[in-house]
Amino acid sequence: MNFSTLAKNLGEEEIQALRLVYYYAKKTLSELIRRSGENYFQHGCELAKTVKEVSDDPDLLAVAILHDIQVHPDGNRLLKEAPLTAEQRRIIGGMYRLRRLHIDENTKDLDYVVNTVIKDPRLVVLRMAHRLNDVRHIDRFSGELRERLLKETLHIYTAMAGRLSMRLWRSEMEDVCFRLLYPQPASALEKEMERSRALDEACLNHAKTFLQRKLKEHHVEANVQGRIKGLYSSYRKMLLKQRAFSELTDRLAVRVIVDEPVDCYKILWIVHEAMNPMPGKLKDYIGTPKENGYRSIHTVIYPIPGVTDRPIEIQIRTKDMHRECEFGMAAHSHYKGLNYKLKSKGSRVNLFRNLSVLREGIETPDQFKTVLQKHFFENKMLVFDERSVVYYLKKPSTALDFACAAYGRKVGRLKKIRVNGREQPMGTLLRDGDTVEIQFGKSRLLKKQWKDFCETTEGRKIIGQLSGVV
Repeated sequence: MNFSTLAKNLGEEEIQALRLVYYYAKKTLSELIRRSGENYFQHGCELAKTVKEVSDDPDLLAVAILHDIQVHPDGNRLLKEAPLTAEQRRIIGGMYRLRRLHIDENTKDLDYVVNTVIKDPRLVVLRMAHRLNDVRHIDRFSGELRERLLKETLHIYTAMAGRLSMRLWRSEMEDVCFRLLYPQPASALEKEMERSRALDEACLNHAKTFLQRKLKEHHVEANVQGRIKGLYSSYRKMLLKQRAFSELTDRLAVRVIVDEPVDCYKILWIVHEAMNPMPGKLKDYIGTPKENGYRSIHTVIYPIPGVTDRPIEIQIRTKDMHRECEFGMAAHSHYKGLNYKLKSKGSRVNLFRNLSVLREGIETPDQFKTVLQKHFFENKMLVFDERSVVYYLKKPSTALDFACAAYGRKVGRLKKIRVNGREQPMGTLLRDGDTVEIQFGKSRLLKKQWKDFCETTEGRKIIGQLSGVV
């Protein structure tokens, strides 16, 4: 990789410091080969290139290049001698300890991992970049390692990317994993998307031209872009809403990007004045941001003769909001002085929702690792809750198994279950792609007989613990 690519946009002192790291890595890591075939210097440069897509932070770039230095037989000495700052060495140490994001032989439990990445979000950016780089070079992996990497990416990394509002990386990882893990539905949907692509692009171009003209009439400067919803994102929405591909109202979107937040509301007025907004589709995520920090205004317009024959979502945001939407926390070039933390304990629980239930009653790291291996690598199906959160359940699983996986001990107040919009018994067997909604009562309704409605060991374990029957 050309060093000048990494040096772009850096100051002269930063370039000189990074150059020392680059050639030190080339000297010490070029002869050390990874399981996937490339040498560790090449791998470090690839990781730095991925980080460069979202950040010019010189600390992140230096750490990316040398992040694997401790796998060298003489790694501790080489790390001490490396031309790094104390801060960079600390981040490399954190990367080394978190090289298995879901579990690590040096950590007692998952809480340590979560707390570590919350304290320094740069570790999340680096782990995301590392995994994205592996996904981009998935052909280097084969057999069980390849399968584990893909499943782990869908189980953990895409969920984290979504939680941290790293849309571009999440979308890329989701689509690659979807195609390889679920080739039949992915291929069928891709063919349908391709059949409508020409008309979709024509509709977007007409809508963009029309909107640009209206903005010019009102003397408003804005960057107007079009986008077609991604593969896995479309598939997930189709399952959640039980709609055909052609019925997705956010399949096509026009983004209007401006300088100041006040301009967003002015453009919203222009859009609603010139076009036909769908009732109930206006969402102001600037006034009330999403839990992951996402900010934008969304509205959906009806088909307009001469403009578009399909519903189109209009997304209005500032340049800063757009960059944060695409890259999340990595949108900030430098992290020093930033108090960027996940907002609440609830965010952390949701982030690792599928794993927290499995940790009930687990006392040692080895036990937890065994449970995780079963959880990740046994035959799975995708099930969604009413908020489109994805769960990966063993086959077979019942609606009650889902409730146990999604809500843990809260399942004792379970009152009603809906599967794909219809009320169903708790023993209903779920299918790949089902959407399940759980309603709870105010008081405990659990009966020990509920264990009979569970197919999974985890579900029966939770019901048994709650009812006092093991």
